[in-house]
Amino acid sequence: MMEPKRYTPHLLYQRRQREHLREQWRNVKLVADWTVWLYLLVPGLLYLIGWYASLWTKAMPAWAIGLPLPILMGMVELIILTGGTVLFIEQADVLFLKSRILWMRTLMVRGLLRVTMLQLGKMMLIIALLSPLLVRVYEITLFQIILVSIWLGIAASLQVIAIHMIKVRHTGWRRWLSMTTLVIVMGWMTVRTSVWMLGETWKMMFSITIVLLLLITLIQMRLRMKGTFEGDVREDLRARLRWTALMLSQAVSKPKAPKTRSIVFRKPRKLFRKRSIPNRTAEIGFKAFVRNSGTLKLILQLGGLSVAAVSLPPYPVNIIVCGLLVIMLTVMLYRAWDTMATSEYVQLVNYDSNALYKAGLIMVRMLLLPVVSLMGYAMGVAWLGWLAGCLTAVCTAAFGYAVVSVTGWIRQTRT
Repeated sequence: MMEPKRYTPHLLYQRRQREHLREQWRNVKLVADWTVWLYLLVPGLLYLIGWYASLWTKAMPAWAIGLPLPILMGMVELIILTGGTVLFIEQADVLFLKSRILWMRTLMVRGLLRVTMLQLGKMMLIIALLSPLLVRVYEITLFQIILVSIWLGIAASLQVIAIHMIKVRHTGWRRWLSMTTLVIVMGWMTVRTSVWMLGETWKMMFSITIVLLLLITLIQMRLRMKGTFEGDVREDLRARLRWTALMLSQAVSKPKAPKTRSIVFRKPRKLFRKRSIPNRTAEIGFKAFVRNSGTLKLILQLGGLSVAAVSLPPYPVNIIVCGLLVIMLTVMLYRAWDTMATSEYVQLVNYDSNALYKAGLIMVRMLLLPVVSLMGYAMGVAWLGWLAGCLTAVCTAAFGYAVVSVTGWIRQTRT
């Protein structure tokens, strides 16, 4: 008969890490609409691939050539500050693990090593995206790019762990004062050292050695800290719930005070002269969509991102991205119409299916055509010039009109 497997600190850490990953995955599935994300990821990936390839094969943009290196490293430093530390220490550990030095030390060591690996991976990804600028503008070699990514990964780990030590030790104004001072000093040193060493291999290797020794010293100091159990639990819980709070904030809106009057369409003005049932229903749906601050903000954000997405890529990637974005926006607006068509207000009135179908076409066109026209104009201005932008705006609007009609016909045939 086999003996039961002995439970060790390493197994405890692995179990808590797996539970944390499963919890985050459940939260993502709870708030993510995979159909919408698919429509967002496809044009986003196409744009990113085209933009990245153009940085390697075509002439560098003027903004890239004139971008000072300290500003570029400053932006990387802002990305570094988004990191956090999770040690997987729970409040119930006070009953058993707090008196077991080996168990607590193992959890902390594994957590700190996890932070270091995550920061190294994040910096390698960032430097890989910035490698066209580093090679073609700042003229550094592939080996030096690898050294820069390692340097930034270790420096990021040093900053994240140092900030974590302040968080678990201090509260109130002392915490914010210490964190502000630390962020300014370490950020300045990271940017300054990155500018000083770039292009010199021996300087890079020297900087990596120094910051690695500092990181090892800081980890040893963190392991020797006493009386931080409550702070460890508090910051661990906060870091583990930060991603959950971010995801849920996109799905659950904060309660707002009721408004007596809306900002848009305050007066009951008619949008259509012909007062047919489809026209009046589409008018109600359009006003309800625009008066809702959440949906109005969403369409404005998507419109701004869409304009940028069709303006930056080269030809013919911009045309492909524009077509995919028009289809994506059409599907999203039809989903908004479905919410309106199945609401209690509409159910009070005995609508026939043909009237609802026509009303959906009208409302989606009213919301879509201004956005796609602006997309087409921006694409034409960036690609052909100011005058040609009007022609591309008309063509994009016509394409959007056709997409709405075809999508509406497909929806009607399926029902």
